[in-house]
Formats: sequence, C-alpha cells, structure tokens
Amino acid sequence: REYIAAIAAEKNVTRAAEKLFVTQSSLSQTLAHVEKELGIKIFNRTGSELTPTYEGELFLQSCRQILEIRNNLQIQYREMHENYTGLLKIGIAPQRSWLFIPHIVPDYTRLYPGVQIQLTDGYEKELVDLLLDGKVDMIITITSRLHPDLVYTPLFDEDFLIFLARDNPLCKKAVNGQLDLRLLTETPFILTKSGYNLRANVDKILTDAGICPRILMESGSMDVCMQMAAYGLGAAILPDSLYYFHEFKNRVQVFPTGSRYRRQLSFVCRKNSYIPHIMREFIRIASENLNAMHSD
Repeated sequence: REYIAAIAAEKNVTRAAEKLFVTQSSLSQTLAHVEKELGIKIFNRTGSELTPTYEGELFLQSCRQILEIRNNLQIQYREMHENYTGLLKIGIAPQRSWLFIPHIVPDYTRLYPGVQIQLTDGYEKELVDLLLDGKVDMIITITSRLHPDLVYTPLFDEDFLIFLARDNPLCKKAVNGQLDLRLLTETPFILTKSGYNLRANVDKILTDAGICPRILMESGSMDVCMQMAAYGLGAAILPDSLYYFHEFKNRVQVFPTGSRYRRQLSFVCRKNSYIPHIMREFIRIASENLNAMHSD
C-alpha cells in the first residue's frame, strides 16, 4: 500500500521507485500484482504522468487511511518507550514565522531539547495542501475556510488596525480612540499585494468605508508596510498581532476598524491523526506565550 501511495504522489513509477529506494521493475511488478489481485486498473497514463482511475482513487483512499493508522500507532508506541524526541514539522505563513516563533521556541526547546522543529513557509491554501498530503504535522493559519478533514484549535482572534506614524496630524482627529476611516481619503496607503488573503480583507474594509485608496506602495511583507507607515509615508491596515509582536510598535499609533472584520488564527491538524505529546506541548506553550503577548 505504501508503494502504491508513493506512485500516486509522484505520478510516475520511476520517481516513486527512486524515493522508495527500490528498482523500477520491482515497483512495476508490485503495481501489476496488486491490480491483478484486486481485478481493477489503478492508474491511467496521461502523457508521462499516471493518474488514478475511479476504482484506483477508492483504493488509494483506503491506503492513506491504513498508512495513517500505522503512523499513529508507531508514534504512540515510540512515546511509551522513549524520551520525548523526534521531528516536529510545522507550516506557517512567512509573515508570521518571524513574529511568533521567537516567542515559542526558546521555552519549548528548554523543556524538549531532543525535539527538532522544522518550519515550512506557505500561505493558507499551500499550507492546507501540505497538511493534507502529510508533508507537515500541523499548521498555524487563518481559518477562513474550514476543511472537513482537518481539526482546528483556536489560538486567538485577530482584528485589523489602522497604522499611522505617531506624529501624523490625523492622529489628533481621533475621538475616544476611534478614527473615522473617511478622514484617510487623501492619505496614501501602503498595502500588501493583491492576491493575498490579507489584501482581500483590507480591500473590503476600505470599500465599506467608501474609500478608493491612493496606493503609494504594495508589498508582500506586512513588516515593510508597518515600517513605511511608522516612517510617515502613509497609512497601513494590518492585523493587530503585528502591532503586539513588532519592535516598531512604539513608533506608530493604531486605531480599530471594527470587530466585524475579526478573523481567527488556529492550530490545524489532520482529523484522524494521533496528536503526539511533543505536538500537544508545542500547542500549549505557543497558546500561553502568544496569548499573553496578544492581550498586553
């Protein structure tokens, strides 16, 4: 079953054989034997790629479930007989990794020095695909779309804030800590690039306020947007976690955009996967440390 799953993942017998460290002929014979035993054709050939047939996809679903059960048992047995060691593979957006990870890893590695942490950068859809494919153990992401095969553990709610330099004259027009977005009609904006989930949220906030923004700059980095706002080049609308965790927080004045734009950040795992102790502890330490800073 592991061999057939590898062929499906690589879409090619030769590449799958290399990954499994077996010969191509041996793997081809295994595939032929399984197809003969089941009385079905598992793959169709499309050009140089193999794609599952309808019957093959049903068989592969069963393979993945069996491999998941085996992996879960191996983890549980290992926890019974070993000290807490291993590899923890975590997916996280690159714009968040440098914000969050330094506040988690020191405390975690002090308690679990035998655990190696491997970070994989990606955005929401990429991270979900990596998790479903078993290439990471857990992801930290915004939960904009729930997937039926995943389990979500909330980390904290995230609001959007207007970022302005502290000496921006508009800051004095705030009333009870609230700044009317319409006052920013003539203000240049520093925005994240189109196509990002974050940008879609910001566009909605501006549209709801009736603002067609005068865009000074677009960047793929929230950090760059915040720093440009801090230097007085314009306004930025960014998640509040950037403010709480960033060293530039004392250089900006922030104002809320309203709770209706709130979104939730979560730890996400595969539904049928066993959650090992080292992962449960990572979630616990991350939740305690990040929530403490986010509520300051």
